[in-house]
Amino acid sequence: MRYNNKKKINMRNIAKSLFVVPALLFSMSACNNSGQETKDNKQNDAVADEWTASELAGKYVFDENGDTILLDLKSQNDSLIGPLSYNFQEKDKNHGEFRGVIKDSLLVGEYSFMSEGVNSVRETVFGIVPEGLIEGFGDVEEIDSKFVFKNMDSLRFDHGMILHKK
Repeated sequence: MRYNNKKKINMRNIAKSLFVVPALLFSMSACNNSGQETKDNKQNDAVADEWTASELAGKYVFDENGDTILLDLKSQNDSLIGPLSYNFQEKDKNHGEFRGVIKDSLLVGEYSFMSEGVNSVRETVFGIVPEGLIEGFGDVEEIDSKFVFKNMDSLRFDHGMILHKK
């Protein structure tokens, strides 16, 4: 009788181990795969962040509900230069020249423009996204007659006005 009970217990242990061992292997495999996917995604993101001026050169347009932003970038060595204009409904138009460089996944530069007969210069930053460019906004301060961002790390790119490459 004892022998049968031991045999039943051993059979239960074997059955449990047949379930537990594959489950453990599957869990470990899933952990390894998710780590690999994260590593692969980071590598893909790093590649996507390595833009060149010649790749970004071209015409970019945002045109929605009567609001228009036009940017025509030309590559000049490692810089991008071109006319930039804003035409928002019920607001002043301005048109000028953008000059910038690529830093990480941002296009950082200065926008020199004329608005209501006054020359102005302001730091302008565009986030590089798969759809095109999206301007960053944040707190600014005036330094040497130029408006610059107080903290580049706190810029917001969440307004949805994406300039699509044409």
